[in-house]
Amino acid sequence: MRPEVRVARRYAKALADVLPDDRLERVLEEVRTVSSFLDDKVIKYFRSPVVPLEKKRSLIEQVLEKIGASEELRKVVLLMAQKDRLGTLREFASEFERFVDYRLGVIKAEITTATEIDEETVEKIRSKIEEVFGKKAEVSVKLDPSLIGGFVVRVADKVLDASIKTQLENLKKAIAD
Repeated sequence: MRPEVRVARRYAKALADVLPDDRLERVLEEVRTVSSFLDDKVIKYFRSPVVPLEKKRSLIEQVLEKIGASEELRKVVLLMAQKDRLGTLREFASEFERFVDYRLGVIKAEITTATEIDEETVEKIRSKIEEVFGKKAEVSVKLDPSLIGGFVVRVADKVLDASIKTQLENLKKAIAD
C-alpha cells in the first residue's frame, strides 16, 4: 500500500470513528463535495514543498467554509493541513467512503456490458447481489463493446464473467490444447 494511502486511511478512520451512523452519509456528501474541488492543479499545490502551510490552510478553509462543512470534517481536514497532508485529500475521500460503506453495510458492484441494459435487468442483478452478500448494493453500469455480448459483474474482489468474449477465449484455449 502506498504511504499516502496509509496516511489518508488514518485520517479517514478517525473521522468515521467519531461520527454516529446517522451522520455518516451527510459527512460523506461533504467529503465528496470537497473532493470535487480537487483537480490535479490543486493537489499539486497542496503537495508543493515551496507553498507555505498557511497558504494551503487558508485555501482549504475557504473551501470548507463555502460548502458549510461539519465541525468534525473541519477538524480532521485542518489537522491534515497542519501536518502538511492536504496532498492526500483524494485518498482520504476514497478511504472515508470505504469506512462509511462498511459501517452502513453497503457494497459496491459494477456491471460491465457490451450494450445498454434496462433498469429492470439492473434491479434483478442488484437484488441477487444483495441476496448473495447480505448487504445493500450500490450498482454502477459501464459499457464495453469489446465484450461482444453478455456481462461482467464485479463485487468487492469477486468477478462473474459471463461475456461472449471470455467464452470465445476459453473455447480457443480448449481447441489449442
